[in-house]
Amino acid sequence: MIEILRHVYGPAISMAAQQMMEWQLYVILLSAILIATTVHEFGHAWMADRLGDPTPRSQKRVTLNPLAHLDPIGSLLMAATTLIGYPIGWGRPVRTNPEAYRIGPRKGIALVAAAGPLMNLLTAMLMAPAARLMIDHLIRRGGDVSETFLWWLIFVAAVMLINLSLFAFNLTPIAPFDGSHLVASALPPVLGEAYRKFMAAWGPYLMLFLMVTDLLPKIIAPLIFMLFSWLIGIPL
Repeated sequence: MIEILRHVYGPAISMAAQQMMEWQLYVILLSAILIATTVHEFGHAWMADRLGDPTPRSQKRVTLNPLAHLDPIGSLLMAATTLIGYPIGWGRPVRTNPEAYRIGPRKGIALVAAAGPLMNLLTAMLMAPAARLMIDHLIRRGGDVSETFLWWLIFVAAVMLINLSLFAFNLTPIAPFDGSHLVASALPPVLGEAYRKFMAAWGPYLMLFLMVTDLLPKIIAPLIFMLFSWLIGIPL
């Protein structure tokens, strides 16, 4: 993350960030992941609720309270892997009943699937004005900023990057990513159902292969950096 910030903000931020203790960076990154996971799952729950499915509300998932969306195993894995700089984890999936959607299962599943990553994109966009103001202040001060300012600057950047990462990765048309539901709903009914069944059986293996071989991160990373660069107004 510090290397990304160095390219965005310049050498001054890199030198200042090195003065921060490791536990501070860990807290920042873990907090950003928690925020991104919460808004993502809230997006799914909120859309299903708007479409008429009472399940998310009955399970108290239509909320921005992080405790409602944390998965015990996923959270522990997230905390542990963040320490090694390669965070992996998950939130508690939102259970919905597609048959209860007012617009029908086909369109409803697509909207509910899209709501999660779109909430991540919206969160990053809402943080962008603060990032731009802080960048302007950093440039005017020539990198001479307080430790508190630095803390908040890296926090804002981390929240944006993690949310953009969840947005981009979930566009992947492979289960269990949300993109697989979007593709299945866009295909003709027969092909869409076949696609769902194929992804249910083989999607996790395909995803694991792409992650282990580092192919998926290499494909997704340019989109993440392009969006981040556009939002903060600085070319990478």
